Amino acid sequence: MQIEKGSLRLSATDLVGYLNCRHLTQLDYAAARGELPRRKFFDPALEALWDRGKQHELGYVGHLRAQGLSCITIEGVDVSEEAVAQTIAAMRAGADVIVQGALRGGTWAGRADILQRVDTPSDLGDWSYEAADTKLARETKGGTVLQLCLYSELIGEAQGTMPVFASVIPPWTDFEPERYRLADFAAYHRQVKQRLLGVIGTDKLGQTYPEPTSNCDICNWSARCDKQRRDDDHLCLVAGISSMQIAELKDHGITTATALAELPLPLQWKPERGSKESLTRVRDQARIQIESKARAVPLNSESRGDTEGGM
Repeated sequence: MQIEKGSLRLSATDLVGYLNCRHLTQLDYAAARGELPRRKFFDPALEALWDRGKQHELGYVGHLRAQGLSCITIEGVDVSEEAVAQTIAAMRAGADVIVQGALRGGTWAGRADILQRVDTPSDLGDWSYEAADTKLARETKGGTVLQLCLYSELIGEAQGTMPVFASVIPPWTDFEPERYRLADFAAYHRQVKQRLLGVIGTDKLGQTYPEPTSNCDICNWSARCDKQRRDDDHLCLVAGISSMQIAELKDHGITTATALAELPLPLQWKPERGSKESLTRVRDQARIQIESKARAVPLNSESRGDTEGGM
């Protein structure tokens, strides 16, 4: 997410980021406005995974070249004016395959792993292009399809004809593509885009909270959000607690790990989510964690003397 010459520039990554975490969107927008320093996130495991993904992409390009297809690679990682111009020139020249094609249209920009020529007429001539993404995941996620929808929309603007299909190239399939009809996902794509554009500039940073999500493991802001949750004594710090249990506890005004540890037992209400037994277990876990902070030797699960009688 960037602001260039006063105009907001969003990418496919921003679209998927919004889908995964609303707070991520607010932090990225604050960074784009210069209100927060941008964070850099380094994880050797993720770097290795990125390298595997790059090798998978190169393997697919090699597979296409082995079929006699011409391949043009757009160098760099940014969606610069030069990279976009090179991509459009390659499309107009009718290249069989364009690797890392740079695309722009209005607020949106992105780099598609693969633009592949198909025999469908467009403003370019007797051909047009479809997007393909090389992914390591065995199962295609909704975010991947959203990215392909955005790339396809940008391709449509460049060639005057909206692609009908987009593809995912999963691993261990001899590069056999999974084909997706874009019309099946168009309404969902429009909805997510509209929601993202709707919150940017209207929601203030304080109106979202860094609730933990699966995206935290790969997020540039993870250290910042983790510190905030620890400073706030967030319920997610209790080992083994679920999001369903957190929601149930918050409905009853219990919003911190300390408050959960001090919750009298037995419970005075019947949970709408889960059972009394499961909430009792996480309450005991919270007590163990809170009391262990003040002890030289941590407590363990056998130190549950107050399960039935409260603290």
